[in-house]
Amino acid sequence: MRTKTLLCLAALTAAGVTASMAQSSNVYSLNVVGYVNVPTLGGGNYTMVANPLNNANNHITNLFAVAQDGDQIYRWDPAAQDFQGTVPTYSSFLHAWDSDFVLSPGEGIFYLNAGSNATNTFVGDVVQGPYFVANLTGGGSYNAVGSSVPLGGSFTNSIAGLKPQDGDQVYTWDTSAQDFGGTVPTYSSFLAAWDVDVTINAGIGFMYLDAGTNTTWNRSYTVPQ
Repeated sequence: MRTKTLLCLAALTAAGVTASMAQSSNVYSLNVVGYVNVPTLGGGNYTMVANPLNNANNHITNLFAVAQDGDQIYRWDPAAQDFQGTVPTYSSFLHAWDSDFVLSPGEGIFYLNAGSNATNTFVGDVVQGPYFVANLTGGGSYNAVGSSVPLGGSFTNSIAGLKPQDGDQVYTWDTSAQDFGGTVPTYSSFLAAWDVDVTINAGIGFMYLDAGTNTTWNRSYTVPQ
């Protein structure tokens, strides 16, 4: 039943793919203050994005200040297991978003790029030391998350500090295919390990299925010297 719910997320992509783009992001600085470039695929396609830095102003109106007409942001409601009814939309005529919310480091969202291929630049501080990322909803529920620091590579880098439970799964969004990827890491408490690995780049969000009880995700990170 939960699989059906997740498949419904792909229904957002009814417009189909009109271009191709590698799902990658470039990290140009990993100092205390840095910036991360995250590409979004245009033509009405969706990219799953996460805020990798802590800006003094984490409102989407600031984080996505440079947008194209008709761009939209879909925020996941883990309690309802559905997208929130309010969908912020950008107007190039007004040069503004019609609604707003705070996108904290560690939360994932779906960004609909209604125009041409673009790159969003996140600017802010690298979150260091103990940091509360999120309360994850369990019982086989999906949570839209991302790394709270600008680290790429294995998905295990993104979920550092999160204690997985048996049956937990990670679903990555394939921007080119406009669907979830076929490789789904699943955690075995018997083996104390994930069965496969996938790459998640800095600034990219993903869906985390919490198969057990509600989980509090705390992370501690220090920038390498």
